[in-house]
Amino acid sequence: MHVRMLSEDDLDIVAGICLDPSVPAKWREIMKPAMEARRDWLKAMMQKGLQVTAVLGPKGEKKGLIEHVPIQLASEPVSGTKSLFINCIWVVEAFWRTGAAKPLIEHCIKRAEEFGGVSVLAYDSDRWFGFMPYMPSSFFEKFGFVAVDRDESRVLLHLDLGGGEKPTLIPPKTRILDRNDRPIVEVLFNNQCPWSGWMADKVRRAMKKYKAIVEAVNTDDRSVVEEYGLSRGVCVNGVPVMKRMATVKEIEAAVKTALE
Repeated sequence: MHVRMLSEDDLDIVAGICLDPSVPAKWREIMKPAMEARRDWLKAMMQKGLQVTAVLGPKGEKKGLIEHVPIQLASEPVSGTKSLFINCIWVVEAFWRTGAAKPLIEHCIKRAEEFGGVSVLAYDSDRWFGFMPYMPSSFFEKFGFVAVDRDESRVLLHLDLGGGEKPTLIPPKTRILDRNDRPIVEVLFNNQCPWSGWMADKVRRAMKKYKAIVEAVNTDDRSVVEEYGLSRGVCVNGVPVMKRMATVKEIEAAVKTALE
């Protein structure tokens, strides 16, 4: 395996990892526009300091990637200054438990020394979409990250590398909405991840039978993240009900509760 820092000319490698061959063809088709939006987002963010690093096999196999930015540009609802922030680390399922993630996190930690630390919003015993072990806190703890803030299953982890500053988590906010008798379902997504586009599409179709007003809320702008205290998730009638990517069944249960 070898680690490679990616440029704007290498975004096919990113697409090959984000939407690897194990992703069902139907899902891949739905996520095509979201992946194109991710490409544009990456190009813009690379100009601001975002870095993507991939781990590749001896024959060029696309095994995984890590994406990090100065914490002020983080895609998640966090606040801080003296730190890099890991937007995501992802290993293609075929290479899980093969050690592919280790060189990625070690590369990131080395890069973070000049910033004073590295932070990540991870999940404690939680799974995205009810099955995906995405960003588990236990993985980062193996490399010395410690919890500095949390909100239920979401835990903000930090590795101090001399900066001496702990980041904080911006809490999710309940908002008062002007509405009629129809439930308002807000699906928060950003172009950092094509899977959030997939979730927005699923929710939009599933909510038709509830006659819900579905609004897709793009959180690429940091001011929107701060307004909601979320970057991805679902709000029903202004109340945060999911703080991660969720299954339709989970969202339907929250809507049913709101209608009672």
